[in-house]
Amino acid sequence: MFKASGRKKHLLISLGVCISLLLMLGACAACCVNTCLGELPDETEQQRFALLPNYSEGKFINREQAGRPSIKAASSAGFFRFLFRSKNLPDSELPRVPLTRDSFPVKPEAFAVYWLGHSSLIFELSSVRFMTDPVFGNAAPLPGIVERYCESPLSREELPKLDFILISHDHYDHLEYATIRALRKEGMHFITPLGVGARLRGWGIAPERIHELNWGESIHFAGLEITALCARHFSGRSMSDRNRTLWAAFLIEGGGKRIFFGADGGYGKHFREIGDLYGPIDLVCLEIDAWNERWPNNHLFPDETIRAFHDLKGKTFLPIHWGVFDLAMHPWNESIKKVTEKARDAGIRILTPKMGEKILPEVL
Repeated sequence: MFKASGRKKHLLISLGVCISLLLMLGACAACCVNTCLGELPDETEQQRFALLPNYSEGKFINREQAGRPSIKAASSAGFFRFLFRSKNLPDSELPRVPLTRDSFPVKPEAFAVYWLGHSSLIFELSSVRFMTDPVFGNAAPLPGIVERYCESPLSREELPKLDFILISHDHYDHLEYATIRALRKEGMHFITPLGVGARLRGWGIAPERIHELNWGESIHFAGLEITALCARHFSGRSMSDRNRTLWAAFLIEGGGKRIFFGADGGYGKHFREIGDLYGPIDLVCLEIDAWNERWPNNHLFPDETIRAFHDLKGKTFLPIHWGVFDLAMHPWNESIKKVTEKARDAGIRILTPKMGEKILPEVL
């Protein structure tokens, strides 16, 4: 009787310990997620946004509607598929050129680009060096979710001296908490769409180092002119903050050259309008991955990528937003194969560098 009571007591204690540990882990996870979410624009900012044509009822809006995922196409496991290894991943690591800060010239080139994977690029233009959407880890607030299948050729600790960083929008595969925190004491300047500055301020970036733009607005910085442009996408880092911050593409001009950084976004009439206003564009960086009928107007399908390039009056095409994360329902290399074939059939000059490889767009 005594032994039975002792075992029961031991089991109850063990169960209590397990429950306590689970609660602690849950609390830690919740705290981590909350920290990675970042802040949202305050009431004063929202009142200012309310006067804008692309803001309505507390949210930013697209010029052309971008549809939500359809029920008809929801035959997959949805979000839960990110918790398991996908059959669409490559069998081995993709080739890449390892980089350190010593890999970059002391004085930036007149025109060069290093693709680090997905939408993370380091550009050198008119002797100015800047980066776009720096993400070196996974694309979610917790480890084990939306993990990379290919390591970055450059670690955030080895980043070279940058004049500024462009952030296209606040999705996890474009805005990484750990990287922003690592740069908060570096004196780095950030150029972002409206509202994204609130995320950065919440993570310790000084307000005077944040420059927020609406579509069509420009800033002269470090000798370059940077213009935020219309994109057809959405924003948000949780189920409750969709479109509370803006998303954008960017045009960067300097030294007589123009770069279009498209980041994320579906096809629309805005591409032709941008091309008519700013074309020809020397280097066009367009997304090619994560297209799916579940979100038909939020990403470019292969045919649409080619149409967008022509609309933009591009000279050279660099595919981005691929090679790192499994975000859609197609094999990892399907996008690059289709787009490369279509680009060559259309007579488009396309660059397909290894991650980390230095590219001189006008020399190749």
